[in-house]
Amino acid sequence: MTRTKNLLDPSRILLILIALLTVGISIYVVLQVRTDRVKDNLESGKPLAVLITVSDQNLPLFNQVILYNPQTKKTAFIDVPPETGSLIASLSRVDSLSALFKPDDLKEYMAKVSQLTGLNVGFSLVMTADQFERQVDLLSGIELFVPSAIEEAKSDPMVLIPSGNLVLDGSKARDYLIYQDEGEEMADRSARHQKIVQSLMRRWGENQAFLSHEDVFPLFYSSVKTNLEDVGLKTFLNMAAGADWERVVFQRVLGTERVVDKKKLLFPHYNGTLLLETVRQVLEGLANKDSDQLVNGTLTVEILNGTTRAGLATRTASLFRNFGYEIVAAKNAENTSQAETTIIDRTGNPDQAQKLAELIRCGKITTQAEVSTSSAMITIILGKDFDGRYVR
Repeated sequence: MTRTKNLLDPSRILLILIALLTVGISIYVVLQVRTDRVKDNLESGKPLAVLITVSDQNLPLFNQVILYNPQTKKTAFIDVPPETGSLIASLSRVDSLSALFKPDDLKEYMAKVSQLTGLNVGFSLVMTADQFERQVDLLSGIELFVPSAIEEAKSDPMVLIPSGNLVLDGSKARDYLIYQDEGEEMADRSARHQKIVQSLMRRWGENQAFLSHEDVFPLFYSSVKTNLEDVGLKTFLNMAAGADWERVVFQRVLGTERVVDKKKLLFPHYNGTLLLETVRQVLEGLANKDSDQLVNGTLTVEILNGTTRAGLATRTASLFRNFGYEIVAAKNAENTSQAETTIIDRTGNPDQAQKLAELIRCGKITTQAEVSTSSAMITIILGKDFDGRYVR
């Protein structure tokens, strides 16, 4: 009886109520002041790096690292194929990036992507092919240009997609995403995936208010696996709404394909240093407020081999194409005893020529203001001091 009276003591009840109220207020405060890491990143002015991956049967179909500069609102996509090969320290062997893919634990996978690109990729959005389909249907379709019609009647189910500018529903978008053509070049496949993600993100931005609505957001949030909190994902949608989708840079890992343990792997050129330099150039372009020219775009380059080494101009042309330059000619120079590598600039913009020169560590740049027989904006004459990658 005494114990019951003690429990019903007014002062004790008051203390319990105060304790419950304190806990409730604490929970409310925590929910209100929880950190929005995406917002913090954007407000710092630093580029935002987000990994978007779509998987099928527990294997990644593609990886797109989305780079966004909050000051210029410019965006770039870096395609890092799951087949990218490198030494995997935790496995003590050379293997593909996909060997690290664990849908429920992406820490090591993201760390490897960060290492390959030289970026701090701290955020991720991962979808299965089925979740991707639901995302597209939630958006009432995505707009895509399909260059060639796809007619795969032998597959089950059939894949039939016409060519042209289309609005694809979730099912058709999924078919186009996972479609595999044995004759398709890796560059074409990467471009297809990048256009799909670009269209998806554009639609996310256009439908930001709809997707953030309290009745819709749980559906959106459940169809993507992310390390972002709900507030961070809403901020990401706001970012997509404000991004400049008309000026997007597309880059990808370029390298040499080799078979290792019966797997076809893509090994980045120059042990990955080319990719790191490309990403650095992309970041510089995204930060450029004054120019619409994000990376190199229409900057045309002519490469002349001023030595007796066969194929030097062709190989060097491939190097500069990797950086996004348009090569209009790669041939032998009239003088094949050129001692020093020289860059001739006709752009009137010394910064452009200097950036190009830095890629091969060339210190000799001349400006040509007069009319030239060359249609190129920049001419590179390779000398004996060029070892195929750098000027020594």
